[in-house]
Amino acid sequence: MAEQVNQVPGAPQVPSPDAAKDRRNVPPRLSVDNQPTLEENFDGERARPYDEDCGFEIEENFQRFNACNDTFARAQWDENVRSEKAINWFKSMFTQGLGVRKTEGYTAKDFAARNAAWVGANLLIERKLREDRHDGFLDDLSPYAPPAAEKVPVEDPAEMSLELKQVSKIFGADIIGVTATDLRWHYTNRFNARTLSEKENVECEDLPHCIVIGTEMPGKVIQTMPSALGGTAAGFGYSKDGLCLISIAQFIRNMGYRAVASLNDTAQCIPYAIQAGLAEYGRHGLAITPQYGPRLRFGKIFTDMPLAHDGPAKFGVKEFCDICQKCADACPPQAIPHGEPDGAQHNQSNFVGIKKWNVDGEKCFKFWANQGTECGICIRVCPYNKLPETRRGKIYFALWKKLAGGPFRRFALWLDTALGYGKRFKPSWWWTNRPGW
Repeated sequence: MAEQVNQVPGAPQVPSPDAAKDRRNVPPRLSVDNQPTLEENFDGERARPYDEDCGFEIEENFQRFNACNDTFARAQWDENVRSEKAINWFKSMFTQGLGVRKTEGYTAKDFAARNAAWVGANLLIERKLREDRHDGFLDDLSPYAPPAAEKVPVEDPAEMSLELKQVSKIFGADIIGVTATDLRWHYTNRFNARTLSEKENVECEDLPHCIVIGTEMPGKVIQTMPSALGGTAAGFGYSKDGLCLISIAQFIRNMGYRAVASLNDTAQCIPYAIQAGLAEYGRHGLAITPQYGPRLRFGKIFTDMPLAHDGPAKFGVKEFCDICQKCADACPPQAIPHGEPDGAQHNQSNFVGIKKWNVDGEKCFKFWANQGTECGICIRVCPYNKLPETRRGKIYFALWKKLAGGPFRRFALWLDTALGYGKRFKPSWWWTNRPGW
């Protein structure tokens, strides 16, 4: 099999000298003229009892998503998204000097920090490249060891869920919830970065439970976004999330049960986080949590370990986002919608058949590629993104959330603006004032 040499999720692949030997077995390459396979009709249960509590509005034309249509995948096979700047964005994560310029926040020092933050995630990817896998981004996280031969009996699923959450805190989970596996959110097919083709997704039908974990991204550097320095938040978030997931999954296997750990692969994270009671859906297309706002990375583990489920929980995000336009106003490429949730189909990177705020992934990623690093402005300006470090700050944020979740939400929005939250700090502020996390 041709060896994959690049180390970044979704990076363009350079074939090995013996690649010609594999050519007969290579599936058809995706292109504008050879599009990914679409699912005409979802043959599973289209509506679930908990949809209303989650805020899901599933329409008659609902289709599951093909991961090959993800914007990051399309940047490799679709000439409408692929460009030299897009390819350099991928390469910059492991190529010293690429993207570096004199502009504050994009210096060699800033990229050194950003790329170091990605090391943990890149190590997870690298370990199975010879087997044609991109662990955590295009493929599920490969298990360290198989399940134990004998299962440890679980007499009380509710107690087991509490014990699982307890041990998960040791492994780095900041928040954790459990819900039912819901195949509506699973990709129909995966993307193969080496052959630029489709491949089958992992089977999860016989794993009835989904554990959702969230890990906080460093908040202070997010205040410098967009910048290469700010990109350390996403990189370290993925690195931390990946280690957390493989540790929890191995704990489950050590108990004798099956566990499929998934980062950005296999299925969508956000609907699972909502179902598990960890978050609500925001205008910017991100999951907003009560504790950290949108400043998290999510992952999930599918398992047959007997567990009790958590239910969805609302704290007023939808109603607040209805009147708040901060992320849409601040988005440089205007990729975030201003109006009501309508499930608009900007391009093939959007879900079909779900009435929600849809971000234009093409516009968003093009801005990333032009910047040479991640953006994150929508996270920075989100009123739910606060860092209450002092006792007074924690009291304020708790009171603010009550205002935002009730009839005084307009006052909460005014207050957020009046107090100057969401403003960008220069990267030099972070380096010289040393505010920490």
